Amino acid sequence: MRQFSVGEVVTWIPDLLLRSESRGDYRIVGRMPDRDGDHIYRIKNPLEAYERVVKASLLLKSQGYLPEENKNEGPREASITLPSLLDVEKRGSSRARSAH
Repeated sequence: MRQFSVGEVVTWIPDLLLRSESRGDYRIVGRMPDRDGDHIYRIKNPLEAYERVVKASLLLKSQGYLPEENKNEGPREASITLPSLLDVEKRGSSRARSAH
């Protein structure tokens, strides 16, 4: 029987090979087929752009809280782009020329 359910918040503690990775709270987003006798889960932190696949033995139940991901919100760096600023400048300069 599986220890964790989809939607549950867990704490991931990386194994020795991944000690440089940041540990923290993640949400279980899916279950994977067992591998070598271990339950495998897909986990996601809303602050990361990707999911991780981890063994159940590297997860602990968490009392932590994770905000829900806003699927409608795009990446923050894409909110203002250089081409859109250039278009505004071009429109402004064409208006200035037509005023002369």
